[in-house]
Amino acid sequence: MSIRRGIRIGVDVGTVRVGVSRCDPDGILTMPVVTLTRAPDLSDLTELADIVGSHEAIEVIVGLPRHLRGGEGISAKGARKYARRLKKLVPEVRIAMVDERLTSNQAHARLRASGIPEHEHRSVIDQVAAQIILEQALELERMSGRAPGEEIILDTSEGANE
Repeated sequence: MSIRRGIRIGVDVGTVRVGVSRCDPDGILTMPVVTLTRAPDLSDLTELADIVGSHEAIEVIVGLPRHLRGGEGISAKGARKYARRLKKLVPEVRIAMVDERLTSNQAHARLRASGIPEHEHRSVIDQVAAQIILEQALELERMSGRAPGEEIILDTSEGANE
């Protein structure tokens, strides 16, 4: 199946850090971009919106951290809130949530396989997890022929300061 052409941004939302990755316009290669530090003033969201704009991304894929059985907890609620806030900053860009179960484990395994010592993982682990989230979304699109994930649609009643 075909895949839409355009750069996509992958995002791994944590309580302390946010990993960011991107793909090439053909959706073949993913690469790390940056790890943002979560900020009380939400400046990390502004920085992410700037990254989305500078790459002229057609879509942002945000990881949805579900429990192994598929349920959602506090982390999933936080990721959804982060995605909604980002959507308010870049309303013209499709924002979608994609299941990210076990991506952190996969990211650690990928770094170990690359020969990177465990004590050096912290600085890049979130970017690698964001790459894996993006790779999974791209594969979903290739297999289904449809844009992946659960799209974030803002409700007109949502407050500006959520």
